[in-house]
Amino acid sequence: MQDLIFPKIRGVALTPMSHPTHTPMGRKIGLQFLAAGPEHIGSGLIYAAKLVGNRHTGVVHGGVVTALIDETAGAAVVQRTKSAYSVATLDLRVDYMRPARPERPLFCLAHCHLATRRIAFFRAEAFHTPSRPIAVGTGTFMLGANQTSPGMIWGMEEVSRS
Repeated sequence: MQDLIFPKIRGVALTPMSHPTHTPMGRKIGLQFLAAGPEHIGSGLIYAAKLVGNRHTGVVHGGVVTALIDETAGAAVVQRTKSAYSVATLDLRVDYMRPARPERPLFCLAHCHLATRRIAFFRAEAFHTPSRPIAVGTGTFMLGANQTSPGMIWGMEEVSRS
């Protein structure tokens, strides 16, 4: 199995990590959390035939890119807000700049730039190299959407609710 290392990004302080997601969708696409900061999360996934949207070109399906952005942004919101409960996507817009190239790892950096008592706002970029985004996502998450723990993201059995 290929090791993924999140690329360095100027002006963004991240601590390397290697942690698989525990959500069903994240597991399905092979998402791994690779770096974390106070308001940022970096993730990645390894190219696989099951992620291809066009078998003639080998390009990764746009839905995989969207899922990568959504999962990573949700983790960034939980990271910033220290939410004891899961978050739910309220709004997600993804603008595609170019296709995700075949046979290359795909990365995402998500930033939660504002969190109110109930809503958090994010921006995320999916890329092979940080200077050339494949897609940019923006949107909002509802905090405390239900009473389940965000441990599904991090693999914890329970998160303290105090």
